[in-house]
Amino acid sequence: MNIGNKIKHLRTELGLTQQQLSGDKITRNMLSCIESGKALPSLETLLYIAERLSVPPSYLLSDDNNLFFYQKNKFIKQIKDEYKKRNFENCIKQIEKLSNIDDELAYILANCYFELGKAAVLSGKIISAKEYFLNFDKFSKKCIYDTSLLELKKEMYYSVAENIQSPLLELDTDKYNDALTETTEIEFFKYLIQDNTYNYKNESYISHLRAKELIKSYRYNEAVVKLKSIENNKNKDNYNAYLTLSVYSDLETCYKNIMNFENAYRYCNKRLSLLEGFKS
Repeated sequence: MNIGNKIKHLRTELGLTQQQLSGDKITRNMLSCIESGKALPSLETLLYIAERLSVPPSYLLSDDNNLFFYQKNKFIKQIKDEYKKRNFENCIKQIEKLSNIDDELAYILANCYFELGKAAVLSGKIISAKEYFLNFDKFSKKCIYDTSLLELKKEMYYSVAENIQSPLLELDTDKYNDALTETTEIEFFKYLIQDNTYNYKNESYISHLRAKELIKSYRYNEAVVKLKSIENNKNKDNYNAYLTLSVYSDLETCYKNIMNFENAYRYCNKRLSLLEGFKS
């Protein structure tokens, strides 16, 4: 395609009329002449049209019709910068501007959707998490890179989204210990399986597992003190939706066993409200 053909093709792909693309810099008649091959654009006009069409000027001037190559060269640095900053939504938006997805971009998208799904699970946005994980599946299958570890981590978080009250029913725990050892997911996995021997950094995990040991020993009043301490000291760094729900559930159990039915009822309502809120 020549310059005019490329401009016309991109304009129609974007659903723009000649008048809309012309804007206030060139006339519609001039654009019509350029598209039909009757005139060549000046450098200033070429730069203006390329900017309006969101393509590099070099693409319009080249003999190559592979727009994706030029688009990727233009946006890849910004895409990687957004990913490094963990701005995953912005990273996805940048990739969506491109006309195609190659293996590298599919891998980046898979990682973005995993991270968004993980964050959604931990914040209790279960429906959103499942949607992110569906997109993860789509792009992990599209790329040639090894995504097996990423898929394993996704399965763990998906099991929480699928059954946040009893995720271990959805999870084959045997394959996780060795695989997750060198990843940031190992601590959450150890907490899920209630491994009291692990050296946790998250103080809330440690306190909760100790409270569970007290419950097993029927020391309900002591467990309440520890569970209430976890609830009163929660922050974004040491708390997540699964932990919150588990603490409420254990407090309900403890209060029932010490015959404090008012508080048992209160934490039952908190637990149910939280479950209802997860439907987002």
